[in-house]
Amino acid sequence: MKSNAIYSFLSGNSYLLTLGIIVLTLIMLALTLMPAETFSHHEIWSYDKIGHLLLFGTWTLLLGLYHNISIAGNTNFWVIFLIGTSFGILIELLQHSLPSLNRHADIVDVVFDTIGCLLAIWVLKIILPKK
Repeated sequence: MKSNAIYSFLSGNSYLLTLGIIVLTLIMLALTLMPAETFSHHEIWSYDKIGHLLLFGTWTLLLGLYHNISIAGNTNFWVIFLIGTSFGILIELLQHSLPSLNRHADIVDVVFDTIGCLLAIWVLKIILPKK
């Protein structure tokens, strides 16, 4: 099965998951905390909510894979979900509390972050081998 081959590869190269989490975290912070006028002329921002879903879903998926490979024992999917969702809420709180960014907190962003995290947990439950 193809997912077993990918899991085996990542098990032997878990540093790739660490690197992926770090790089994606930096990208997410840059995209969500840069001043709004930096991106206002790009048409891609009309897909903002899909971006939230994909970014937070991917981040949560990588975190879950990393945890499952690096930590002995079963992965608690709800903890992984709460970490991903909390990261989304933290970003919205930062946007609200740092007015110099010219950004505003948006509850709909949190909803799409949460949906992305839930989808990641669903994928993890399907692809992760039972321990």
